[in-house]
Amino acid sequence: MKNKHRRRLKPIPFLILVLVLTIFGFLIYKGVSKKSPTLKKEQQNNIINKLSKLDYKKDEIEDLQDELSDENINFLVSKEIKRDDFIDIYNDKYYIDQYMTKYIEYKSKHNDYSSREIVERVNTHADEAFYTNTEASNEKLDKFVIANKHYYLSSSYTAPDLTEFDPLYSLYGATYKNELSEEAMSHFIELFNQAISEGYGIKINSAYRSYQTQNKLYNNYVSSDGVKLADTYSARPGYSEHQTGYAFDVRNVPNTKDDFEDSKEFDWMQENAHKYGFFLRFPKGKEEITGYQYESWHYRYCGIECATYIHDTKITFEEYYEYFIRYHNPRNIK
Repeated sequence: MKNKHRRRLKPIPFLILVLVLTIFGFLIYKGVSKKSPTLKKEQQNNIINKLSKLDYKKDEIEDLQDELSDENINFLVSKEIKRDDFIDIYNDKYYIDQYMTKYIEYKSKHNDYSSREIVERVNTHADEAFYTNTEASNEKLDKFVIANKHYYLSSSYTAPDLTEFDPLYSLYGATYKNELSEEAMSHFIELFNQAISEGYGIKINSAYRSYQTQNKLYNNYVSSDGVKLADTYSARPGYSEHQTGYAFDVRNVPNTKDDFEDSKEFDWMQENAHKYGFFLRFPKGKEEITGYQYESWHYRYCGIECATYIHDTKITFEEYYEYFIRYHNPRNIK
């Protein structure tokens, strides 16, 4: 009986196998790569057609596709947001793409507001009730750190270079200990000396306050005036500008007035404070944004570039912070 041997195939050399797999993978890749641009182009054309039906112009559609996130483009299309309900908001120079849906929602509830008002309120979180949906402030921002009725500081926060300053610059001399950020104080000394040389006297009335100090102060105001009224002129603990170490109140000297606005020093500060990095923190007419009554005596340090921009454009620090600090100057305004 003959032995039957099954014929064994010779193994495919390893290099040939690699070559076959490489060619096969390349063919698959080519097939996919040929389809992808076509699919993408079809999607783009679909979006363009839908935006056109919503009355957006050709050049506007091109701008939207360049500047808006894919998510927000899809939102405009899926929710059928017409041109008249969005384009003026988009064209506002302080438009922030991350807040697009909030703008549109706020406009639907406040159709009588201008696009400028809508963007301003949403950017500064004034579209929500004060002290609701609050966020922890970024405490590593130094002179750009923010504390208001939306952003709060921890009870342990103090300015990184907090320093006790010379009683010469304090309204009360050595009677009370006064502290301020070293950077802010060095610029205030320059301001102080220049004001003196021009015949003006300006001293600090109140500077840094700890969380604990603000807590006592605020509770005293609540005891005497109630929460609603106290909230118009005093910050809750953790939400106070004074805790940043970059804010302070001033008075004119030697004839101190109860209302700083009635002094010649106030006029001088309006013209010169920004040259040293300071700005009026709670301006008149911005109460709905800042959440506080107008305070002619309360100044904040943020550096010369920042303070000059705020002085020249008349925006609040709230809006400056959102646009230039939190979202890093998205449209590159100079």
